[in-house]
This record gives sequence, C-alpha cells and structure tokens, in this order.
Amino acid sequence: MITGIEKLNTVLSSEQIDQLNKAADRHTTQSNISFTLLAIEDNLIEIETAQGENKSGKYATEATLIKRTQEVFSKITEFQIKVHPLTYLPSPTSVVNTAWLERKMLEKGVRIKQIAFETGIDRESVSDWVTGKRSMSQIVKAMFYFYLSK
Repeated sequence: MITGIEKLNTVLSSEQIDQLNKAADRHTTQSNISFTLLAIEDNLIEIETAQGENKSGKYATEATLIKRTQEVFSKITEFQIKVHPLTYLPSPTSVVNTAWLERKMLEKGVRIKQIAFETGIDRESVSDWVTGKRSMSQIVKAMFYFYLSK
C-alpha cells in the first residue's frame, strides 16, 4: 500500500490506484521498498521512496530508487514525478557477532568479567552472548558495539 495514495483519488480511477498499489506491493515484498505520496500540485507528484532492511542484504542506490519510482508511477500517470530517495543505512551495530566480540575483546584486552563489572550485567549473560550460546538483541549488540568501540 502506498502511503498517502488517497491524494490521487480525484485524478486517478480506482482501477489505476489498484494498479499502483499492486506494483508498489511487489517492490515492498521483494526489496522492502516503500512509497509515500508527499504532495500533488498541478502536474507534479512528489514521492518519498525508502528502502528498509531486507533479507538479501542487497540495497538500492539513490539512482535505483528513483528509477523504481519512475517505473511504478509513470506507467499509470502522466504527472511529472519528483522522487525523494532514502537509501538504507545499516546500523553500525550490525557488525556485532561472536567473532567481532572475540576480536574486539582481544584487541582491547578486555575480559568477560570486566564487561560484567563495568556494565552491571551478570557474568553468565555476558559469557553466553560472547560465546554465542545466547542470541543478542539489538540493544545488547548496541551495548557491546559502543562499549568495545571506545
């Protein structure tokens, strides 16, 4: 579903709006690309196109997001299209995994006991995260990232 698509109700038929939504849905399903209709003035449509995190780890450039938006909307409308692309920026904490933890702890000369003492987290939980026995939430990854990146 295109956010703000109701702004086109006065200039497009319900069939055309359905076609737009179906085309947009394919991009959302395959690449986690979303479209938001920002404004419609005279013969111009402004659209924000954003890509979120996806399973493949492959992300579109600004040029690709603009191209995809043009493809979706130019087939249905004759409006000029101004695209505001928002590329996906992975969190810096996405690098945190057990191998990264081991490497950083070795580089910094930090032990599990020290992390537990300085963070106030019980030693067993820290050990389980460092060894991979327990999966890390995003908050835990952020804690390790900023703790070991200082």
